[in-house]
Amino acid sequence: MNEKAIYQFLGLAQKAGFLLSGSDQLTDGLRHKKGTLLLITEDASERTAGEYRAMAERNRIPWRLFGEKEKLGRALGKGVRTAVLVTDSGFAKAVCRKLDAGR
Repeated sequence: MNEKAIYQFLGLAQKAGFLLSGSDQLTDGLRHKKGTLLLITEDASERTAGEYRAMAERNRIPWRLFGEKEKLGRALGKGVRTAVLVTDSGFAKAVCRKLDAGR
């Protein structure tokens, strides 16, 4: 898997307005089923990751582990990000394909 390409792709999704990030946006997006894919960083705390996973599963939103908090934030032009919610199904499918290609 080319991690750099995925970070760049997520940056593009951010610029296109297809990502939610930050605690408040994520919680709201998950509760109102606004997303099609939740990405949680691999270095997220177990408590935070567990809360996001539970909300995603409750609302039938698929989730994956990917990347690191600092790298994700940098790719989005923001501060540290623990997770992002992809709101566009096309971007979500493309991210899943890129992640699965590396396995």
